[in-house]
Amino acid sequence: RAGRDSRSVVLMIGTDPEMRGGIASVVASLRDAGFFEWARVRYIATHVDGGVWRRLSRFIVAIVRVFASLCSGRVVLVHAHVSSNGSFWRKALLLSIARRFGAPTVFHLHSGGFAEYAQRSGGAIRRWCIRRTLEASARVIVLSERWADWARDFAPKSRICIVGNPVGIPSAVPAARSDRGGGSVLYLGLICDAKGSFDLLQAWARARERLPNWRLRVGGNGEVERFLAEAEALGIRGDIDYLGWVSGDAKEAALAQADIFVLPSYKEGMPVSILEAMVYGAAVVATPVGGVPDMMVAGHHGLLVDAGDVDALAEAMQRLAGDARLRERLTGAAREHVRANYSSTEVIERLKVVYRELIGPIS
Repeated sequence: RAGRDSRSVVLMIGTDPEMRGGIASVVASLRDAGFFEWARVRYIATHVDGGVWRRLSRFIVAIVRVFASLCSGRVVLVHAHVSSNGSFWRKALLLSIARRFGAPTVFHLHSGGFAEYAQRSGGAIRRWCIRRTLEASARVIVLSERWADWARDFAPKSRICIVGNPVGIPSAVPAARSDRGGGSVLYLGLICDAKGSFDLLQAWARARERLPNWRLRVGGNGEVERFLAEAEALGIRGDIDYLGWVSGDAKEAALAQADIFVLPSYKEGMPVSILEAMVYGAAVVATPVGGVPDMMVAGHHGLLVDAGDVDALAEAMQRLAGDARLRERLTGAAREHVRANYSSTEVIERLKVVYRELIGPIS
């Protein structure tokens, strides 16, 4: 390829980077690490928090902006960050419009529940639309080898590549955690059944007698009132520090202070929170769902327990809390693993390869 004209742009579409959630975090990481500048990205938010009319008006504005950009003749690529439900349909429409203008499209899949959404939750028409969108895309980016296997099986003509989620690497993390007389277990994310939030409460209730002076710190939104009410009913509310939704400096501080990070989910794509916990030096307990087994080797980078196995979750927390040397071994290996494979620099290099394959050299 001869390379791009100096006035050409890449359209990237997805949720507002200032929102909460995995896609917003990934987009913000790419922007902050300089990828937008390198690729001359024009970002168009298709979704924001708020009521129905606010969300609808944002999508209408996004349609107009995408259409106007395509009419300018300067768009050389359209890259969409996609989840399930309404996210899929919004992006599918915009990607279809882009292809009618002759622009190659990238379908970047993030949703941990997308396989179920595509195969079990809808009829033949939905499955055909999803398959058609995947196979019509110039590239389908997935987060892990397991997701690539699913995509190849579901949409065999898809052109698939694997690019993990990026995480910023802090310049320094504390060498020592909390006082050895106790410690803290941290959960960050949406508080709901699918994330295993209520399994965590049950596990804590079973493990707490062997965790003297340890605290369970919880940051997130969702079913907060139910969560705190169940903690009260289990007699463990006094062990829990509810942090609200944490981001920015507050999130970094919470990660830097945590001895153990727990994410007992039933569905995941590639949770950035696990990568962040690993790079900040918290020992991870997670479930082998979605791309998690591709992110970490059980017993080497962290501990894995089956989703819904409350006893195993309690035992894993007890094991890590009682063995500082094990925590140190796991966290040291995990931090180097993330630096080598999931740093923003490494992920951006992989994205650059995809872009060059599709639109040629970028000066």
